[in-house]
Amino acid sequence: MNNRQGTGAGSHSDIPQSDALRDEMSALLPDPRSEGFAVIDSGQVRPASLLDQQRLIAGFVLGNAVPLEIRTHFETAKNLFLYAWFVYRFHPVAEQQALSSLEFALRRRFALTTDGSPDTGRRSGLSAMLKHAQALGFISNDAIRNRAEWAQQLACERYRRDALLEIISSNAEEMVLHDADVQPTNEDLAYDWIGTFVESLPRIRNTHAHGTSMLDPNVTRTFKIVSDLINQLFEEVV
Repeated sequence: MNNRQGTGAGSHSDIPQSDALRDEMSALLPDPRSEGFAVIDSGQVRPASLLDQQRLIAGFVLGNAVPLEIRTHFETAKNLFLYAWFVYRFHPVAEQQALSSLEFALRRRFALTTDGSPDTGRRSGLSAMLKHAQALGFISNDAIRNRAEWAQQLACERYRRDALLEIISSNAEEMVLHDADVQPTNEDLAYDWIGTFVESLPRIRNTHAHGTSMLDPNVTRTFKIVSDLINQLFEEVV
């Protein structure tokens, strides 16, 4: 274990140093787990940096049509994501804050309607609110900005899975994959992402809300989804 990262006053020896309270000497040192990632830059693989993380997070932008209090709430989630570079276990905290921003946005959007939606927004869970927002046309699969990218990912995942099965069945020792040549099918392009979000986002939110030791690697994906949906909610609001 790297001794440069102190455990801090009052911490217990059975807590790993990377998870314990920092002291003044270690507070601004990268979490060792953050230093284990790499990025591809101009065709070259290099260690990831805090700047890489900041640039990634800066891309999650809520438009000016989104009320200021919601944008501020989401900026808090982004800052938590950024500071996860120093404390890796901030990742689930950042993800929970981002999902809370989505709930906040849904309630606020329903409050702008005149069809009884404010009650729905206050009393229903995230899944029900997402379904209601879709029914009202506030969010839709067609309006998802990353839809083509995600369809490509579906196609690549299927291609790799089929390749793995072929390797197993043929007892081949190796196989060259050509992901760049993979094209999404019409089914990939028409995939029901909103239906997936209705099932997955509340499950992630509940996992964090009730306490877990899990460190989910899909925080970036959640931020993409949340920023997309919040922007959709207020696109048509004058």
